[in-house]
Amino acid sequence: MAVGLDIRQLECFIAVAEEGNLGRAAARLHMTQPPLTRRIKRLEADVGAALFIRTPRGVDITAPGKALLEQARRIVALSDLALEITSAAHAGEVGQLVAGYFGSPIFGDVPTLLSEFSQENPGIEIRLERVPKTEQPDALRDGRIHIGFSRIYPTADDLVTLDIAQEALYAAASISHPLANQASIEMGDLAQEPLVLFPRARPSFADEVLQLCAAAGFKPQVHSEVEDAVTGLANVAVGSSVAIIPASATNIALPGLAFIPIADAPRQAMSCIYRADDPSPVLAKFLEYISGWQPPGDRETA
Repeated sequence: MAVGLDIRQLECFIAVAEEGNLGRAAARLHMTQPPLTRRIKRLEADVGAALFIRTPRGVDITAPGKALLEQARRIVALSDLALEITSAAHAGEVGQLVAGYFGSPIFGDVPTLLSEFSQENPGIEIRLERVPKTEQPDALRDGRIHIGFSRIYPTADDLVTLDIAQEALYAAASISHPLANQASIEMGDLAQEPLVLFPRARPSFADEVLQLCAAAGFKPQVHSEVEDAVTGLANVAVGSSVAIIPASATNIALPGLAFIPIADAPRQAMSCIYRADDPSPVLAKFLEYISGWQPPGDRETA
């Protein structure tokens, strides 16, 4: 068989085979009969066999024609599918979104956001990777991730930070701690408490905690500084120290902990970060979704 078959040739062949009549096939293809006849003759020359027998009623397909028809339908269907997939990829409807995360947001709204996005966009695969916040900017620039999740990012001209949720603050204490019996407290109630701060890298949530203490009129007694919320809460659970945590960290299920709302503490932002010039259609689709997304807590109060 000579090479050179094209999709349009095969579409013409399929139409003639299904209609059994050149005139009806031409009308179906929105063309006149002479060019259709020429295409069929060219196809017969390419395959080296007669595909149709002319009859007074139209045309009958030959045995070689029947063999070609089955493959032609598959080829055309695959061609259509390839175009659909390409178009969907261009629109950001298929592909992979690689998200880096660090810290307590992974225990809060981030999984909900990604899960709901995935449900509405089943053609997009989401891959999560733990990437320390200090490494996320370079991971974005290198194209290793499309988006990062954490809080309190330093500014950079080539990166965009977007707040996607606001979280209330809590004091975490051992269930044997006197504060554990309180319905709520204020920042000033923590003035004499040894605090566990996290994360150790700066700028970070730890800086926000220090600023809150200063705004409340006291310098905190820092018990220790640790790498992450899980380690911080583990230290609290086994000792007499206290930690100030965002609401997402209250989902960390360590035994022996109590979480007490801090009534006068402002809500803290949970953010995402991405490269301003990232051309990824999948990222554009995700950012469009974020623009209309509400955290579950905001839906309940809306």
